[in-house]
Amino acid sequence: MTKDDDMAMDAPVSLARALVAALLSEDAELAFVEETRQFVDQLGDTLTLPVTEMISIDQFDRAARRELLDATLAELGLSLDTLDWRADPTLAREFQNRIWSHLYHRFLAAHQVVSSHIELLPAPAVDYPRPLHSPPDSWLLLFAERGACRIEHPAGDITLGGRAPALLLLPPESDVVLRRMPDSSPCSVFSSAFYPPQRWMPWLKDVDSTALPEPLAVADARMAGYLAESFRRIIDIAHTTGQRGRALHLNLLEHILLLREELAPANDDAGLDRRVLAARDFLLAHYHEKTTVEQVANAAGAAPSTLTALFKIQMGDNLMRWRDQLRMRRARELLQGTELPIKVIAAEVGYDDPMFFSRRFKQLTGWSPSQVRSGSNR
Repeated sequence: MTKDDDMAMDAPVSLARALVAALLSEDAELAFVEETRQFVDQLGDTLTLPVTEMISIDQFDRAARRELLDATLAELGLSLDTLDWRADPTLAREFQNRIWSHLYHRFLAAHQVVSSHIELLPAPAVDYPRPLHSPPDSWLLLFAERGACRIEHPAGDITLGGRAPALLLLPPESDVVLRRMPDSSPCSVFSSAFYPPQRWMPWLKDVDSTALPEPLAVADARMAGYLAESFRRIIDIAHTTGQRGRALHLNLLEHILLLREELAPANDDAGLDRRVLAARDFLLAHYHEKTTVEQVANAAGAAPSTLTALFKIQMGDNLMRWRDQLRMRRARELLQGTELPIKVIAAEVGYDDPMFFSRRFKQLTGWSPSQVRSGSNR
């Protein structure tokens, strides 16, 4: 076994041990924070917020930390009594990834957007795969600024970058792994996970959640430079202490998505039935109003049963559930960006009954409106 092999095994084992100790301790994660900071420094990745915020285990009480530990070990078929990470270091890495994903999702739900800059280093540097996942209702945007990387997707491998910089937009509930190429070429990648504001939805409509996503090459050097500059400004701004940091972060990401819209082929909607397009546009304009399937079908010029079946096939979701997801995205914006009472927000997005709104919000997002507003869902 080479020295690099030892490093590849020791890092996840050491981190897994520190994480278990942090989840069991009364004082949370001080040792784990330091060890993780060293690991992140070793990777060379840059997150838009300090590691200490991202891995905020101390925001859980002791019982919640133990519950998370036990549930994660059970998912992996492990027991705390017989835990031996060195017996299978791959499980140590999987354990760490699952805990990290849990914390990351909580953080993303509270902050709406998280971005990073990842440097995939060539051999002889150790290859550390980066698992990436977009929770329900969130999206993931990747930009290979320089070099090429491999995206392991359930539907097959994707090469991002290479001859030209490239963008890759992944829809909600995508589960991928970012890795360097087999030839060990270096690659510089920016990523942004985000919950889109309502006005962004038309720019995301062309992504097919059922197919293997295709990167969008950025052959124009000037356009590629604009994109790289915008991502770098996101990283810089996110490390300032200004009160408008998140708004600026989202503003720059909106700029990037608009540039992507300019680059995308003009016939983005070519694969969608005209009745589905009409129904989608009607819901985007009237999501906050009381509507029925029959009203949407009438606006789309289709029979309700026909539209319901077509919409499910082409949009990947039930017609009214898709409408409700629009409502919840707008509600999240209002909860996090205003001081409006929850009952006012409920009425704003189409619900007369605040209690029903709260139940539906939690059903679709996993959090209550008050948790999102207070930040306790982090």
